[in-house]
Parts: sequence; C-alpha cells; structure tokens
Amino acid sequence: MSILELYIHIPFCEKKCNYCDFVSFHTNYEVIDKYMNKLLTEIEHKAYLAKNYIISSIYIGGGTPSLVDKKYISFIMDSIKNYYKLDENVEVTIEGNPNSLTNEKLITYYESGINRLSIGLQSANDEELKVLGRIHTYNDFLTAYNSAIHVGFKNINVDLINGIPNQTPNSYKKTIRQVLMLNVKHLSVYNLIIENGTPFKTMLAENKITLPLESDMLKMDEITKELTDYHRLNRYEISNYGKVGFECRHNLGYWSDVPYLGFGLNSSSYFEKKRYKNKVKLQDYMNLNFEKYLYSDNQESYYDEVKIIDEIDHMNEYIMLGFRKTSGINIDDFKERFNKDFEEIYAANIKYYQSLLLLCKKDKNYFLSEKGLDVSNSILSDFMISK
Repeated sequence: MSILELYIHIPFCEKKCNYCDFVSFHTNYEVIDKYMNKLLTEIEHKAYLAKNYIISSIYIGGGTPSLVDKKYISFIMDSIKNYYKLDENVEVTIEGNPNSLTNEKLITYYESGINRLSIGLQSANDEELKVLGRIHTYNDFLTAYNSAIHVGFKNINVDLINGIPNQTPNSYKKTIRQVLMLNVKHLSVYNLIIENGTPFKTMLAENKITLPLESDMLKMDEITKELTDYHRLNRYEISNYGKVGFECRHNLGYWSDVPYLGFGLNSSSYFEKKRYKNKVKLQDYMNLNFEKYLYSDNQESYYDEVKIIDEIDHMNEYIMLGFRKTSGINIDDFKERFNKDFEEIYAANIKYYQSLLLLCKKDKNYFLSEKGLDVSNSILSDFMISK
C-alpha cells in the first residue's frame, strides 16, 4: 500500500500572537466542544478516502492544540485508530504552548499514542516573548519540557524565531544556547516575516517596532549554523535541524511529494492529483454535513478551493519543495515520476547556479549549497516552468 499523512487542525488560541496570520482565534468552551465534535465527524466520514493507504504520520496542529481539554485529543486518536490503517512505526506529533502543556495532558497524549511534541518556545528571553505577544515565560517552557521528558517523550521539537523586534545577535545566541544545552533532538528556526493583517504589520507602519538590521540577521543565521553543528543537529531542510533519526517524518513527507489529508477549519489536502482547501469560515465549516460526504454528488462543495494538479504544477511543486531539503532532488526519482530528464529540462539553470556555487551535485542528487539555501527563493523562482 502507498503511504499517506494526516493533518488535524485545532484553530483555538488563548491569545493571538502579534506575528500570527494563521486561521486561529480565542473562543469559549461551547464553541470548542461543537467544533471538536464536527472535526471527529469529518475524520470518521472521510476515512474511506484512505482505504488503500497506510498512515505514516499524523500531525495535530493549530492554533494551540494543547489548549483544548485532553479528552478531545484522546477522541481524535481513538477515531484515527478505529478508521485508518496505521504504520506500526507511525509518527504522531502534537503542537503545544508551554503554558498549556500540563503534566496531566502530557500523560494523556503519551498514553493515546502521540510520540512527538512540538513546543512553541520562540525565545528564551521573556522581554522578547512579550514583544511577540506570547503569554508564557521561559520558565514555563522549562517546566513543560522537563515534564514531557519525565512522562516519557523522547522526540521533542522546539520552535524558535529570530528577527524579533529589538533582538540582537547576542540575545539570540543566548536563546539558542539555552535550548541546545537541554539536549533537544530537533530544532525549528524561522526568520520572522511581517505578514499582512497582523498587529506587527500595523506596529511597523506606525514605527512602534524596530526590526534587526539585515547584517544582524545574517549573524543570527551564522550563530544557528555554528551552534547546531556543535551540538550535532543536522540541517536537513531550510529551517529544520535534527539529530540522526529525529528528522520530522511528517514534514519530510510534505517536501517529498507524499499525499496528505487535512481535517478541520482551513486545512489543506494533497490527494490523488488534486489540492483541496477546507472551509476557512468557522460557520461554513460547522454547517457541513460530513455524514453525507461519502454519498454526495458534489463533494467539491465541502471545500473552499479545489485545484487539479497538472504535470507542470506537479513538477513546479516537486522542485520548490524538493530544494527545501538539504538532500535536494534525486534525478532518478524525478525521471520515475515525470518520465523526463531533470538535467535536460533545467540544463541552463543547473549550469548557472553551479557556476555561482549555489547548486551542488553528489551522486544523483542536486541540492542547494549553504549559501544557496540562504537565497533559495530567488533560485526556486528560476526553476519554475511557466504555462
């Protein structure tokens, strides 16, 4: 059987962060209860889509999944176990914030079969956390992290952000040092992007925040490389670092053209040559009757967007995602998928970026150099084929 990944979206947060443009919001217990029951119905009644697949990974994201009552996470795991075929080594991740990852919740997660945590720390500096709009402290993180270790979790990712307003290379270095001293197995480091519609966008326009200089950002990137190398975390994707055997299987699947089904508000699916996006408005999602999904003559009405992936779309996405990985793109795999010669189609781009030392080849893999990863957006745009 082919493999398939599952993503479950829980959109609720105790407070919206200043940089966040995800579909997430604060609400009351009644809304959460109704949403979680609707989500469980969707998981159950779309299971037939996966009847010919083995589930290799499950990712419960948000929002803040650790905000909701632990019983809902147990219900999700029970539903998936009942209606889907799981790989015996399935990776199951849940995202959580330090202030809501209680010991009781961690025990429930572990006992339900969740074997990977992703903790949103973002910074070890409490003043920077306040600027970001986070509602936890570094000590909250330490408490949650140590509780998770005690419960039995061995695979824990920590999320960090650099480029925070008023952040300096020295303060960032202190953050990443403090985290890596805990012997974490996986680290995700994201450069802050000021998105439209966020408080940071307004604050920047009103000169209420000051972003680090580009030269400081380059220093922070160097600090990340230096300290992750020292602690033996391998960079396997633009923003992700893991010890051997602790690379995130779910994300590697995204970047390696593995299909996935998304459940919940605004979640996306990539399945059998189509992309689907679930309803983005809560009321629209809540009004769906998933009990009738299997028998519906118009299943596309259950989504806000449905896009057929033609060969050019598929190739462009394969290139864009493949070059995010430090292992890059295997020319034999490309040939098998598209019946085309990678080196022939992209000959001019290959020659040009190799001359700039931004693109490398080893055996049958083309991959971006360290410098290439840092300027990947401009490189990837050149590899996109126009229709």
